Amino acid sequence: MARVPVLVGLAATIGILASDGRLEAVATELQAAEFESIDDPATDIGPETIPPGLETAVVDLFSPEIIALIVGTVFFSVVVSIFATGLSNAAAINGIYGCLYTGDGVADAVVGVGRDWKSFVGLTLLRVGIFLLAMVPIALGVSILYYSTAVGTAASLVGVLLSVGLIIVGQLALAFAGQSIVVDGVGFMGAVRRSVGFPFRQPIPFVAYVLIALGVFGALSVLGGIFGALGVSQLTGILSPLVAIPFVDAFKTTLYADRGFISPTSARDGQPDGGDELTTPVDEESTPLDEQTAPAEKGPEASTESQPAYRHRIVGAFRDGLVALGGFTRHHPVPILAAGILFVVATISGWQVTAEFAVDIPPTEDIGAIFGTVPIGAFVMIAANNWLVSATAIYGGVALGIPTTLDMLLNGFIVGALYGVADPLAFFALVAPHGIIELPAIIIAGGLGLHLAATVFGVLRGSKTSTELAGVLRLAYRVLLGLAVVLVIAAFVEAFLTPPIANLILN
Repeated sequence: MARVPVLVGLAATIGILASDGRLEAVATELQAAEFESIDDPATDIGPETIPPGLETAVVDLFSPEIIALIVGTVFFSVVVSIFATGLSNAAAINGIYGCLYTGDGVADAVVGVGRDWKSFVGLTLLRVGIFLLAMVPIALGVSILYYSTAVGTAASLVGVLLSVGLIIVGQLALAFAGQSIVVDGVGFMGAVRRSVGFPFRQPIPFVAYVLIALGVFGALSVLGGIFGALGVSQLTGILSPLVAIPFVDAFKTTLYADRGFISPTSARDGQPDGGDELTTPVDEESTPLDEQTAPAEKGPEASTESQPAYRHRIVGAFRDGLVALGGFTRHHPVPILAAGILFVVATISGWQVTAEFAVDIPPTEDIGAIFGTVPIGAFVMIAANNWLVSATAIYGGVALGIPTTLDMLLNGFIVGALYGVADPLAFFALVAPHGIIELPAIIIAGGLGLHLAATVFGVLRGSKTSTELAGVLRLAYRVLLGLAVVLVIAAFVEAFLTPPIANLILN
């Protein structure tokens, strides 16, 4: 959601600069400039090496209205980010509480957002305020550098220590504020007071939370370094929101609530339908009832026998995801068609924008080895990135489909822009083998995002219920599992098969 104002502002800026000829002036000066001398190691690169015409054209880009547009875009993005963070935190903690104690996390998340969003937005504003206050010592230390380098350096170091300490203390003081809102049903001020007092009331659980949080995020940092070294850093972007953060939030919630959990069996039996024809719980479809019983209920001797049930459930979940994907495609063609139209219109626009520059980028010579001999890293990176794109397109529907619409336009524009500057045969050779799988999957994700947006709009108008919204959110989760299978196949084709196929066609 926070990305939307930035991209809209960027598009508006480019539109203004293109309409009055300033972008064309920069392009003309770049084409006329002679930069060959810069490649000479003996050439001293400095302001004097920039052609005067190019300098003037670049300076003209930053007119007062453009600067005002950029500043306004950044400000609006920050405001949207604060509200989006508050809403998502309200949904997450209410959802976790529902999973642990009521048996229906999705429904609790939907209801909790409507009930607690003001308090959670207030907490987000307070955290931002603490961060800004923490920057004051650093700013004071840096300002002293103007008068004395030695004193300013020392003051800056002290300022950094004070700032880091203030941020840490502030985050720990508010660590349980969200749990206070959800568990105790208090407002913003009550949540702050109870969170600040929690370390004094419950010092041992508080220390346990700190240690667990340090361990989880420390392990995530180590894994991030390993993933980065292996060239699959996108996995960190999946593990953090799907594993690390929910685990820490769930641990905090159990510490704060300090009560017994609802049993998995009663949670399954009491879970409502959700109001959608494709929202049957996965476990009930894919696993026999005798395999759904927890080991503790069967006895210790059954713990080994129950292990295959988890494997069956995982396989069954992805199988159910493919069924949900097919069912959504059949039952909701209108939003999918709308997403496809957005994508195609943006593709044509992107092609028109770049084709007029008459740039024809040829394919690389060794196109068959573009991802390396054994492209495991590229395969994982592509699959993870495309799945995140699909998740963004789907759950962008929560914000009335604005992020979803922007995703369809942006991805379509990129495809069209690349086609406008690439050799047509090379483009199709490099895109078609996996594109026939990948692009329809992303468009279906966009269609589901628009379907979710229509449901949210119906809830705001009063024509749909929160139960129906919870049902569509469950459907979105199941379809994402199905899309994961499809996108893994598409990534395999792109990494392992597309390069040799393209090499065969082009040579």
